[in-house]
Amino acid sequence: MLTNCVSEIPNPSNFEPQVFISGFLTDGTEYVTIKIQRTVPVDNQSLDPINDAQISLYTKDALGNSELITNTFNVTNGTYRSSEMITSIFGNSYWVEIQLADGTSFKSDEEVLKEEVIINDLEITNTLNRVVFSDPVDDTNFYLINFLFFRNGSLDLKINELSNDVLFNGNANAIFDSTEFLVGNPQEVRVSISNLNFNTYQYYLNQFAQFENQITNAGSEDDPGQLFLPPPANLTGNIMNITANTRALGFFGVHSTTQFIKNF
Repeated sequence: MLTNCVSEIPNPSNFEPQVFISGFLTDGTEYVTIKIQRTVPVDNQSLDPINDAQISLYTKDALGNSELITNTFNVTNGTYRSSEMITSIFGNSYWVEIQLADGTSFKSDEEVLKEEVIINDLEITNTLNRVVFSDPVDDTNFYLINFLFFRNGSLDLKINELSNDVLFNGNANAIFDSTEFLVGNPQEVRVSISNLNFNTYQYYLNQFAQFENQITNAGSEDDPGQLFLPPPANLTGNIMNITANTRALGFFGVHSTTQFIKNF
């Protein structure tokens, strides 16, 4: 009964590299950056960037009129940046289409750029981190909320959390409380709220869950309890491999972001 029942089982499967695409577009005028790489085996610490892809960024207005914004990107080690700054428009949909040198084509789902939310105030005490903001009326909203705590001019703590407006839909003074970490007597706090599409929200939700599982259940490789850990969250992206008619790895998100800074 006391014998060891845990043994290593080799993985005989052959590794097949997959294309991974990641990027985002936010409100305002900025450069759009997209990363394209191939996955590598778990025992390989290097990256495998793809530098010969053709990227096209499109938009569609509320009337359904589509337009090519740009297909000119500069690339360095798999990171593509638009050759000019892009001015996004609230209410428009955006997506990217990508073609590799071998002819494989990808397309991200169309996502709407939602309106920025108005942040009214920020309250930091020994019991809560609270942000007060105006939740848009007649819309279901999903938020990425980011707290940055500064002390002596340096970043002391960063908190990322997700929320939806089920409890405060349309409230002009909606409240979100974060009690994950409490910081006493901060000198400066910056909070940002990103108004997400549902698919982007779901992607972040699964990503956060996967990270939390890794932190909470971290342990020794020889710990038998590792056998009973929950499986990694399924990070389903919004990019289709058009050539193979399958979902590809990665995500191209579209969201607006508002920042609020308060000194204490």
